[in-house]
Amino acid sequence: MPRGITIGATHYPTKEAVRDVCRSIVQRYGIGSDVTDSDDDAFLRHLLERHPEYDLKRGDGIAHFRVIAHTDHGRRSVGLALVRLDGEVADFSWNACLTPLSHRTQVLAALRHAIADQVAASRNTALNSGQPLVCSVTGAPIPSATELHIDHAAPTFLDLAEEFVAANGGVDALRILPDSGAGISYIELEDKGLEGRWQDHHQKRAVLRPVLKRVNLSDLRRANGTGTPAP
Repeated sequence: MPRGITIGATHYPTKEAVRDVCRSIVQRYGIGSDVTDSDDDAFLRHLLERHPEYDLKRGDGIAHFRVIAHTDHGRRSVGLALVRLDGEVADFSWNACLTPLSHRTQVLAALRHAIADQVAASRNTALNSGQPLVCSVTGAPIPSATELHIDHAAPTFLDLAEEFVAANGGVDALRILPDSGAGISYIELEDKGLEGRWQDHHQKRAVLRPVLKRVNLSDLRRANGTGTPAP
């Protein structure tokens, strides 16, 4: 059996090669455009069949695909969505089609999403303080808003998340809200009361600080994987 991954009748040597095809589709069509080429459409239909929630995403049937953009707490991303026969639009992650997320990864993603407003507020405070922006790790100036990220000083995000999860029955006790299958979806906790307690816990314990984008995306992530980017 050759290594790699097969989408439809085409074999790709790596998952990254499949991601490259997805990125090329996004770039060629642009935001808001429908995917019209028959080969691109066939590729995306075969790719979507691998999605862990394929039946939910597909609904009554797929009319075509579309390149979309959305903003979550100030963070803009571009991706793909399917347009159903009834006109409903549902986004999907091509990464989920290649490597379904573990439950622990989904829980951590839900916890990150739940405190995104706090991170955004910290970023806005730094930008509106009237003081020069300085990286808390290197001491170097942060030259522009695009170079500003917000990071957790000790305790790290992972420290806080694991502390909270352990105090609430462990990772298997935290349930993820089922995907509605429509619209733009985010990974969220099913128990909104629990989500609120996590937000309070994070608000009390987290120490957020401004850092250079390159520091957050390289040095800090290599060190502990706990950087929290904010655009």
